[in-house]
Amino acid sequence: MIDEKVKQYSEELKRLGIEHKIFEHPQLLTVEEVQSYLGKTVKDACATLIMKADDHFVAVVRRGDIKLDFEKLKKLLGVSNLRLASGEEFTKVTNNPVGTAKVYNHGIKTYLEKSIFEKDYLNGGSGSLTVTIGYKVADLKKIPGSELIDVSQKEIQAVTGGKIKGRKRILSGITPSGDGTLHIGNYLGAVKQFIEFAKTHDCFLMVADLHALTTIQNKEQLQKNTETLIVNELALLGDLTNIVFFRQSDVPLHAELQTILNNVTPLGLIKRAHAYKDKLAKDTNEEEINMGLFNYPVLMAADILLYKPDLVPVGRDQKQHVEITRDIAERFNKAYKREVFPLPESYIPEEVAVILGTDGKRKMSKSLGNIISIFEDENIIRKQVMKTYTDPTRIHASDPGHIEGNMVFTYLEYFGNRTEFENLKKLYREGKIADVEAKDYLLKGLMETFQQARERYQELSSNPQKVKKILSNGAEKARDFAASTMKEIREAIGLTNKYSFFKY
Repeated sequence: MIDEKVKQYSEELKRLGIEHKIFEHPQLLTVEEVQSYLGKTVKDACATLIMKADDHFVAVVRRGDIKLDFEKLKKLLGVSNLRLASGEEFTKVTNNPVGTAKVYNHGIKTYLEKSIFEKDYLNGGSGSLTVTIGYKVADLKKIPGSELIDVSQKEIQAVTGGKIKGRKRILSGITPSGDGTLHIGNYLGAVKQFIEFAKTHDCFLMVADLHALTTIQNKEQLQKNTETLIVNELALLGDLTNIVFFRQSDVPLHAELQTILNNVTPLGLIKRAHAYKDKLAKDTNEEEINMGLFNYPVLMAADILLYKPDLVPVGRDQKQHVEITRDIAERFNKAYKREVFPLPESYIPEEVAVILGTDGKRKMSKSLGNIISIFEDENIIRKQVMKTYTDPTRIHASDPGHIEGNMVFTYLEYFGNRTEFENLKKLYREGKIADVEAKDYLLKGLMETFQQARERYQELSSNPQKVKKILSNGAEKARDFAASTMKEIREAIGLTNKYSFFKY
């Protein structure tokens, strides 16, 4: 059923003379998945970016496959500070949930990036996570006060020692600060997207064990966490084509570059970092905060800049670290008058569904006991599925059931056969199947989805030499690339001179 706010928005578009169509769909994770469900690609989508420009907000509508040149946009707007609105700012300004930006937002100046006009129709936000609107692009010029701009970023070619035409490089990392076991929330929120990235990008994925030292000072715990995470990740990834998978500590050049970057990084920049400020906010004595935590953003900058990636997939809470990395890279380039580091872009999916835990209330987390595991024994997973929140108003199996907010059906969006899923929803709404039948179907979907990953997990767990070989190969490739970058850095800063003999 279409939300009343979407209906009101549709009426507003009609008054403006903007032709459009309304498409309903399940709550999906990304723009790519929404477009795929609708039989389209990201080239057929438009994204509305709500941005803070100095002291006011603007909306920029771009095509789904186009990146913006922020420096060019900043110059065009005549502002000194330009950034994406935070989640809190977005909701306050648009009165809509994050990831649902409409093309027309009353009271916000709208800029239309010219690339959108290469299409007749584009799918865009509606203010709802389950409704997409197909806009007639020519009519978007009717948005009051809208302005046409040309601020698309020219295609960047990825560098791999030489250049690989048309492919971009991605770098991501996961820290073994938890116990290392991954659940379906981790899979949907990160791993699944990385698998998709690897189909079209050159990917570096590291287990960031050095970062875990900021919070774990227990040998056995760190060993177990890291070993568990490595096997979990490898089992889920499967095919490592286009993926360099490695452990951060196996490439000592990360620590070397951190030392160099420390010398171009101002203290004030690091004091503004979330990790440090969050610690202070929790009444932690500043004198007790370890330097590893304080200096965390510089090590992260070294992690990123060593591999000169085009994109760094991060959660919204990590976006600041990519911005700090760009700032450090710019300071280095300026100090040594050489463009050693290209500036990476953070990649944050614009429409990400919030995957709640089995309690239907909080984010999925092992510490909250509301997860569904991937590699546990099937009987354990069955128990987790069977306690999943459904419809509390349903007393009898014959009572009509509600799908909205029902976590079993939320998970089935991702782990069920589409045709069977739609039929299951119909039967549930009509009171023709019990909760336990829906849960049995979810369990079946999970087992089918992760069957090969579970088989790989068993194989890898019983074959540590195979895991070691994968890590060794990945570390070698990562070191080769990092060494090339470090040679360039040493030359730029003057560590290399006529008496130098050091080789990586």
